[in-house]
Amino acid sequence: MKKIAPLLVLLVGTLLVSPAKPIEEEKLINTHKLTVLQINAKWNSANAIDIDKLKYCNIEWAYIEDQKQSVRQKFKKIPFIIIKEDDEPLLVWEGNIMFEPTVTLEQLQTHVNNFK
Repeated sequence: MKKIAPLLVLLVGTLLVSPAKPIEEEKLINTHKLTVLQINAKWNSANAIDIDKLKYCNIEWAYIEDQKQSVRQKFKKIPFIIIKEDDEPLLVWEGNIMFEPTVTLEQLQTHVNNFK
């Protein structure tokens, strides 16, 4: 019993400090060659695409209100969605005149799959 007690303490201690989810289930940051970036306005969040559901790419969000004035002037239509690789744009979509996206989540995933 004296030999088993230290092993039990070690086992319980290991379980307490081990991650709650297996590492392979966690979404790894910046591990893909592609990045999908969505720039939108806070007031237009209802028209945002839930790009967090995309697979096989890195995800980035930005609000136009948080950007410098010089950057804001470049975006006339929101949401603005881009698929890029190493900061080089591959595909770009701008919102329509109703500030709605002109691409769907499914279309984005198809493009990501084609580039990977």
